[in-house]
Amino acid sequence: MLVTERQHKILHRVQTEGSVRNIDLVEEFGVSDETIRKDLTALERLGRLLRTHGGAVRPEPDRFDLPLPERTAINETEKDVIATAAAQLISARETIFLDASSTVLRLADHLPPMPLTVVTNAHHIVVTLATRTDLTLVCTGGTYENQSRSYTGAMAEDASKRFVIRSAFLGVDALDPERGAMDVNHGHGVLKERLLERVDRVIVLADSTKLGARSAYRFADVKDIDILVTDTAASPELVSRFEAQGVQVIIAGGRTAALKKDKRKG
Repeated sequence: MLVTERQHKILHRVQTEGSVRNIDLVEEFGVSDETIRKDLTALERLGRLLRTHGGAVRPEPDRFDLPLPERTAINETEKDVIATAAAQLISARETIFLDASSTVLRLADHLPPMPLTVVTNAHHIVVTLATRTDLTLVCTGGTYENQSRSYTGAMAEDASKRFVIRSAFLGVDALDPERGAMDVNHGHGVLKERLLERVDRVIVLADSTKLGARSAYRFADVKDIDILVTDTAASPELVSRFEAQGVQVIIAGGRTAALKKDKRKG
């Protein structure tokens, strides 16, 4: 069976059944698990499905802003590798901002044991870090969103303005060399946009499926980003285009780069 034919059949199952499992596709088509993963990755890049742990789901319009538990299940391995690499960019006694994205949640799991001030609008990050005695933990408060388990709105934006933040670690729903950084959630996008002019470093954590994609709300130009941390499946062509605009790209689990760039705002 041709690759295109197999992918067409996979897509038909996703569209009609809503979800598929890798193990079932391996058995149905008589191919390896690696082959199925490549098929699902290719279809995800086309926006035809969303990969989850062990399978894929149909990308219905109302599923793009997925509840947190579903978002954390997508591309878990890549997010963990990215978070591990991003943690190495943090130094003792810094003040950092962690947003409510599922990749940044993984970063909270990997924060090094050192004194830090952590400002966040994410309830799940507060819960994760609540027992850390080496941290000063600040929650912005604001309007609570159950979907993302986070806080947005004027109160969250005002609270974030009161701190001198060294590094803002931000997730994205899409990152394109021309269109910039995008979020499906308008409230999250506005909060990130307000942060840009007040932080020393903007560090975007994005797995390779987010690169070259589009989403609803643009909150930053590429030139506003200092560092991008992504995974080894990132397109070399896209990486080169980000680097040409002054972004330091760190390939987590692959090519690692010494931190050369310290572009301060203001």
